[in-house]
Amino acid sequence: MALSSPGLGSNLDVNSIISQLMSLEQRPLTALSQKEASYQAKISALGSLQGAISAVQTAAGTLIPASGTTATQKFTVFATNLSDTSVAAASTSSSAVAGSYTLEVNQLAKQHSIASGTGAATPFSGTGDTLAVGGTLTLSLDSAGGSSPHKSTAITIADGATPENVRDAINGANAGVSALVINGVAGKQLVLTSNDAGSNQFIKLSGIAGLNHDPDATPAPSDAFVQSQAAQGSAFKLNGIAVEGVGNSVTTAIDGITLNLLKGPEAPATALSTTLTISKDNSSLNTGVNALVKAFNEFSSTASSLGSYNAATKKAGALNGDSTLRTAQNSFRSVLGNIPAAVAGSSFQRLSDVGVSLQKDGKLSVDSAKLSAAINDDLAGVANLVAAFGSAFKDAAEGLVGTSGLIAARREGLNISIASLGKQSDVLVDRLTGIEARYRKQFTALDTLISGMTSTSNFLTQQLAILPTYTL
Repeated sequence: MALSSPGLGSNLDVNSIISQLMSLEQRPLTALSQKEASYQAKISALGSLQGAISAVQTAAGTLIPASGTTATQKFTVFATNLSDTSVAAASTSSSAVAGSYTLEVNQLAKQHSIASGTGAATPFSGTGDTLAVGGTLTLSLDSAGGSSPHKSTAITIADGATPENVRDAINGANAGVSALVINGVAGKQLVLTSNDAGSNQFIKLSGIAGLNHDPDATPAPSDAFVQSQAAQGSAFKLNGIAVEGVGNSVTTAIDGITLNLLKGPEAPATALSTTLTISKDNSSLNTGVNALVKAFNEFSSTASSLGSYNAATKKAGALNGDSTLRTAQNSFRSVLGNIPAAVAGSSFQRLSDVGVSLQKDGKLSVDSAKLSAAINDDLAGVANLVAAFGSAFKDAAEGLVGTSGLIAARREGLNISIASLGKQSDVLVDRLTGIEARYRKQFTALDTLISGMTSTSNFLTQQLAILPTYTL
């Protein structure tokens, strides 16, 4: 009969022996685990590399003009300055012209506001102060005397609607008008105010007899509303020349400049004055170049770390000797070493022509003085050069980090290898389970055999001890 505790009968440390034997048997499984860990480390390192390349891609993308826009237009930026920022604000496009302008604001645009009549003139003369007959109310926004409203909204009003019902229907219709009910000493009045200020914000109502309002009708005996504030446009002068605007935001006064009038004169004053200065601002181009250089240098540092090898510690980076890393480095070096077709034959053909040069450590350096001088002397030339290299870097990065790029393919390959190692590990685990079971069976049998032999030996020893002693 086998002993229930291995080694108990034989004094052999069976569990320790089997553990040591299994440790030897498990070496292939340990090797697979180590290999999987190295693959996982590579995947993590590829993530770091991808992040650094994506940063270059993003920085390069900001240097590329939008479709239909030239590089010169993209980087032709103007700074605006007003001596009194409470009077107005301004923004520019690439078609602006540098200069100084005297701005005199004479009148700000105003919203149109009307209120329903009271007493006998109120439209809410039905039972319980309601609108006797409803229907479809057409609310339009137009210019004074205009016949082509720029916004027209049909609003359903129920029979017997209260002022609050009409208010809610108008506010829910997105008609460009805000409605409220004021309960004054003369009763409830419905007040309508255009959302925007301007001479094209006259509110016109039609379709329901009790709610008609036409500011152009003369006279208008059926008009249920009175005007509390007339719609009006803005009026101002630029360098002494009178200009009128539909609203307070004016884009038509000077080409490339949008004026936003903020404050008008208070009586008895008739004008508020400020000086508007437009000047060229080259900071966007300078900033874009430095952002690309920063991203490239961070990529260079990341790539160097991932591909490093320390001879003293004999420790290698996660991507040391990896072809994916070398390809990424070579792709960006190729961009720097080649002249983009878009600038071939131009005065500026390489980044070094405008002060951006490659150093011995693989990083880029910017000669700020040289870059600024080049921008000031030939903005178009620098803009075209930077846009061309932006496109080249972006394309190179896309080939590396795109959904079907090199890094994605490399990561997929590593994941396939990890899956294969997992299957091999499962087979080995099953095999090791069988080996351990066999060892335990063999040592249990040996244990039983030794135990039996020990019992026999002890019995013989006892029998021999009781035999009579004979003296010759």
